[in-house]
Amino acid sequence: MDSIDFKKYTRVIVLVFSLLILWPFFNSLSNSNDFEIFMGAANRFRDHLEMYDSKVVYERYLHYYYSPLFTFLLQPFAQLPVYRFPENSMLPNILLSMLCAKLVWNTLNLFFIYRIIKIILGIFSFDKQATQILFYSILIFLGYRWLHINIRYGQLTIFLLFGILEAFCNPKANKWFKWSPMMIAINFKILPIFMYLKLFFDKRYKAMIGVFLGVLLVTFLPWFFIDKVYFMNQLVSWLHAINPVKTSHVVQVGEGGFMDLGAILTKYFTATNAPKEYYIYFAKLSVSQLFWLTQILRVAFLGAITFLILEIKKIPQNKFSNYVQVSLVCIGIPLIFPHQRDYSFAFFIPALTVVVFYYLQNKTLFNGVQKTIFFTSLLFMGCLVFFEIFSIETRYFIIGLRTQGIGAILFAIAYFRLIYQLKDKELTGSF
Repeated sequence: MDSIDFKKYTRVIVLVFSLLILWPFFNSLSNSNDFEIFMGAANRFRDHLEMYDSKVVYERYLHYYYSPLFTFLLQPFAQLPVYRFPENSMLPNILLSMLCAKLVWNTLNLFFIYRIIKIILGIFSFDKQATQILFYSILIFLGYRWLHINIRYGQLTIFLLFGILEAFCNPKANKWFKWSPMMIAINFKILPIFMYLKLFFDKRYKAMIGVFLGVLLVTFLPWFFIDKVYFMNQLVSWLHAINPVKTSHVVQVGEGGFMDLGAILTKYFTATNAPKEYYIYFAKLSVSQLFWLTQILRVAFLGAITFLILEIKKIPQNKFSNYVQVSLVCIGIPLIFPHQRDYSFAFFIPALTVVVFYYLQNKTLFNGVQKTIFFTSLLFMGCLVFFEIFSIETRYFIIGLRTQGIGAILFAIAYFRLIYQLKDKELTGSF
């Protein structure tokens, strides 16, 4: 493939990907998503009302679990005049504040996606341009759904992933500012705190202290601008709401559709059930038994990740070593933390790039069983078949069986096996 053809195919891929991303971008503006919850909390924050009490519910009877800082940053939108677009307009009954907030967040998501792609493409390189084009195409096909549902449903996962990759995988990032997105991400949604595991293994103790102080600083930022008593009350309420040992975070059926380890165990090993879901269980564990079983499996996954990272560190490093370690930690985030839905599997994107890269480099690495497991896991997670083509009843059935979560576990196990296999191989670009 000559350079002219390569540029032509690249332009086509960029155009197709851009059009695909713009679909959820505009779709989210006129449809309900989690920004109704965020703006509901921001309005209560503006009026100095309680945001986190269990009796306070927002759109679709859901609760708000993100930080007070997030609602503080949404205040410019909460202060806009109350204006609702006419029923017969292109944005029927949409609030001006909601439209502006979604437009800004969706635009930021486009920037985050751009940065994620730039970082990933800066790590992987190919001898043949045709293979590089195939790499781009496969990743768009397999990873698109995670980007789509994050934008469409107004989620923060893309930002969280951007913060992690910017901090750990961008060698050109300014050393003083590269941690800032991850600090804010940890405050918004505690999930990236899992990356402390990576910092600990890297023996970057100064960075650990710096990130902690940075998170502390941004957490208390609203304290300087609003009523201090109200802010401290909301901060305490928030910390209580996200307490991981609360019963609501152990038996996860309140909202349905969770896909993490705890949710899968709740589904199949207790007699409880979420509304509109297929009712099935293999055992009737108590809350205490479920709690300990969940913790044991979480520790097992954490142990596997720790073992693989330490094994990789024994090998002379090159440009892939750090990225693979980050991908292993990212895989643990949506499986180990409670209340994770399918859009959280965007954290699998770094691992997915590793799988696709090595598959294109050397297909003989993957035996029949590995190919089957990877194919099945991607099918279950909706990467091969877009779930939105099914009827709402079929989608409820798929969600009710925790199919995406089971697929994620299968993918994680196959990925762990692949990384253990690769550490003993002498390959082009091996770590």
